[in-house]
Amino acid sequence: MSGLLVSKDLDRLEIVLERELDGAVDAVWHSWTDADALEAWWGPEGWQTTVRALDVRPGGLWHFGMGPVGAEPEVWIRSVYSEVTTGSALSYVEGFSDETGADLDPESQHVTVEFIGVEAGRTRLVLRTRFPSAHRLEEIEAMGMVEGWDGGFDRLELLLRSNR
Repeated sequence: MSGLLVSKDLDRLEIVLERELDGAVDAVWHSWTDADALEAWWGPEGWQTTVRALDVRPGGLWHFGMGPVGAEPEVWIRSVYSEVTTGSALSYVEGFSDETGADLDPESQHVTVEFIGVEAGRTRLVLRTRFPSAHRLEEIEAMGMVEGWDGGFDRLELLLRSNR
């Protein structure tokens, strides 16, 4: 499937991922704002996600864990929404946490996700991650950020097709 476009700008400390998905904007939006939908696709192939909190509003908390299918989560993430424009954009600050949601990350990154209708039943998703330092960008990239998103977007595409 793929079709993932990746751009990295070290001057802006940013990685931008773009992918067109076979789903209407409202369906893609739902897949990012509903806990059950997120658990169905979030993460690379072979991983599962457990959502502990999802409050999609400015100041709201999104707390989730990820790990191999059948195992306890290995990685916990805490995100706090800074902007929510229904059906159009989400912005949040994300970083590592523990299973209780405590912030363990002194170098959180800012993420903006745009949902752009390109034609009937198709959506361009633009995910922009801005890092606090070049070191952090390289660290997260080396952890498999691009490969993980590529696999996650493949899973999202399958979910969108199965929900038609």
